Amino acid sequence: MKKLFLNNSVIKNVNLSDYEIAVYVALRNLYDSQKVMQYITYNSVVFELYNSLKISRRYLDHIKSALNSLVEKGIIKKINSYSSTEFIVDMSGLHFEQNTSNGVFYTVITLEEVHRIMNIDTNKDNFAILRYFIILISSICHDKGTYDHSDCYGVHTDFVGFMTLDTLANWCGTTKARIIEYNSILETEKIIYTYRHKQNRKDKETGQIMSFSNHYGRYEDKDWIIQFANEYVATFNLKETETLVKAEKSRINKRYAAIYNLLVKDFNRYINNFSDMELIETYKYIHGKNICNEKELKNIEEGTAAYDEILGKIKNEDLFDDIPCVVAYVNRKAEQKRDMEKRKNNLVNAISDDNWGEPVSMENDFSIEEILDMPTEGEVQMNLPLVNTDCVGHNDLCKNESHCAELHSELFCVTENDLDYIDIEDLY
Repeated sequence: MKKLFLNNSVIKNVNLSDYEIAVYVALRNLYDSQKVMQYITYNSVVFELYNSLKISRRYLDHIKSALNSLVEKGIIKKINSYSSTEFIVDMSGLHFEQNTSNGVFYTVITLEEVHRIMNIDTNKDNFAILRYFIILISSICHDKGTYDHSDCYGVHTDFVGFMTLDTLANWCGTTKARIIEYNSILETEKIIYTYRHKQNRKDKETGQIMSFSNHYGRYEDKDWIIQFANEYVATFNLKETETLVKAEKSRINKRYAAIYNLLVKDFNRYINNFSDMELIETYKYIHGKNICNEKELKNIEEGTAAYDEILGKIKNEDLFDDIPCVVAYVNRKAEQKRDMEKRKNNLVNAISDDNWGEPVSMENDFSIEEILDMPTEGEVQMNLPLVNTDCVGHNDLCKNESHCAELHSELFCVTENDLDYIDIEDLY
């Protein structure tokens, strides 16, 4: 797994385009510090990014323009051209050494991560997603960590970040909405993991709710991120007026609302950016809100400003009919509801059919004490004398008190008194 060391001053330069950043990444992998001049082609840049030469003409044109732009900006120097696609370049300008005193820092990603991101099947721009991923990794805090029980040194660091979406968007030169989209794609592909806290801080005097920043990092560090996030909350220095409360669903609901708005804006463009779970949860949120608003409308006079305001909050759910996972979820819930109604009806019918018959009056007016003293049916039969101990073909009462077997098409009956003299197993 080859590591790429990227200069933070380059990757955070908002004056460079997403395509220029991607070409810079490819060139850093091609760069050999032992050589003054190197031979490169457009295809070699493409291969470093995609691990193949399969690329659309449009993206190839972007790569060509980006490479030429890096030459114009002095990041690399073109020495000679063998053809329209082959060049001799001086890439010594790509060399750097970390110097914290001079503010020179670097970020490390792997070539495998580059290939995975550039080959994601999405309607979004893979070059923009790659740039965001690099910025995200650059924000990981190198000196923060958690206790490692398996390590004799005791601390595991350099795996978790906690910058806000606004900060990451500024570093990328994009918007917060785009960052949310990129996060969803990278999380779905299991390239990154984001821990969203289930607790908030609440000021007991003002009632103000303050959330904890999300904790994120590479997906392979998921367990470490969760451990760090939990320890962070457990050791957080709360003010005297603050207490921990269960996080409201508002942040999650805002995300589902954002997903719905994107689907309304351009369904075909955004539908592949979200997982089945996200789409189903978005439907559940929108559908639930619509039900609440529809119930509220019943208590408001039609034609009033309040009525129109609530009516305007009801969202169109037709777009969910074109999402297979949502349709399957709705059908499954409907089937479960039908099964539940069927079970209820069967139970009601069973109860209504529980007929014990018409009551029969007793010929004798017995008292309760006399009734309780009466022998049961079993006691009556046990006390009756046996009429015939041989009882072959005898009356039913005798048969009930005996062990019977059928031998040569005849009924052979043995009474309880004769059991000690006969081996029952030989009869079968």
